[in-house]
Amino acid sequence: MGCFPTLTLLFFGLSLCSCSKFPPRTYYYVDKKMSWNDAQQYCRERYTDLATIESMDDISRLHSTFSYDWAWIGLQDDPESWKNTLGNDTNSWRWAITGETSKTDYHNWDSTEPDYYGAKETCVIMGFGGKWYDKKCGENTSFVCYNVTEQNKKNYVYISTTKTWPSAREYCIKLSMDLAVIENSEENAEVSSLKPDSTDIWIGLYRVPWTWSDKSQSSFKNWRSSSPNNPPGNQHCVVENNLHVWDDDVCTIKYVFICHQVAKLRTTVKMKFVTDVNLSDSATNAQILQQLRANLTSQGWTDFKLQWKIQPKKQENEENSET
Repeated sequence: MGCFPTLTLLFFGLSLCSCSKFPPRTYYYVDKKMSWNDAQQYCRERYTDLATIESMDDISRLHSTFSYDWAWIGLQDDPESWKNTLGNDTNSWRWAITGETSKTDYHNWDSTEPDYYGAKETCVIMGFGGKWYDKKCGENTSFVCYNVTEQNKKNYVYISTTKTWPSAREYCIKLSMDLAVIENSEENAEVSSLKPDSTDIWIGLYRVPWTWSDKSQSSFKNWRSSSPNNPPGNQHCVVENNLHVWDDDVCTIKYVFICHQVAKLRTTVKMKFVTDVNLSDSATNAQILQQLRANLTSQGWTDFKLQWKIQPKKQENEENSET
C-alpha cells in the first residue's frame, strides 16, 4: 500500500530569466569615478553586478537624476570576443546556418579587420585575395551559397546578383542551401576562386553585438538617436545620461556608475506524494529534485536552488486532523 508523505519544497534565489519584474532589480548610483572594468568589479563585490536594464519598467525604477552627465551601465561589446577571432561569447562571430561559432576557429581577416566601423558592421564579406571584412548588413553585394553533398563535401555556388546579407541568405535558403561556411584555407581559396577579383561577396558570418555583464539575454536597448556610433573605433562600453538614454564610449574613461542588486527569495511549497518508495533515501531525493529542476528550467526559471524535507509524521497527522 502506498504511503502519503508530505514534502516541503524550498526555493532559494528564485528568478525568471526573461522577466525583470520578478524579482525586481534595485538600482544603486555609485558616486565614484572608475573605468568600466573597475566599476564592474566594484558592483560584483558589493551588489550583484553593473546595472542590467531590460525594459522601460527597469528604467522607471532608476532615479531621475545623478551627479554627473554620464554613468556606466553593464552593457559592453568586448572586442576580445570578436576582434581577430571568432570567439565563443554571445557577441562573437557565428555562422548563419548553425547560429554557432566556428568549430575550427579558422578566419582570414584583413590586417585591420574587423573594426566595427561606425558601430554598424555586423556581417562579413570576402574581398580581394580572399580576405574578410566586416560590413553593414544592408549593403548590396554578390554572394556565395553552399550545401554539403552526400560525400560530406561542401559545394559552393557563386551568385552574381547583388543583395543585402539577409536577402542573400533568403535566396540561398530557397535553393536549399545557405550562405557559405568556410572552415579552412582550402575552402577559402575555393570560394575566392569563384568570384571576380574586384567583387566582394557575402559569406555566412555575422554577429549580434553588445552583451550584459551579468549575462542576461535581453535585447532591450535605449540608445540615443545618434548612438551607437563608435567614431574612434574603440567605444566598446555603454553609459547612460540623466534622461536614461545610452551612448557608447571608451571603456577606460572614468565615470560614476550604476549597480543593481537582485533580491534573493525563499519560497516554500508543500506537496503530498503517493508512493511506496523510501523518500528518506538520499539517492531518491536527488533524482526527484533533478526532475523538478529540469521541469522548472524548461519553463524559463533560472538562478534557483531546490531543497526539500519530509514533514514529521506527528506534525502531518495533526494537520490532517484539523482539516
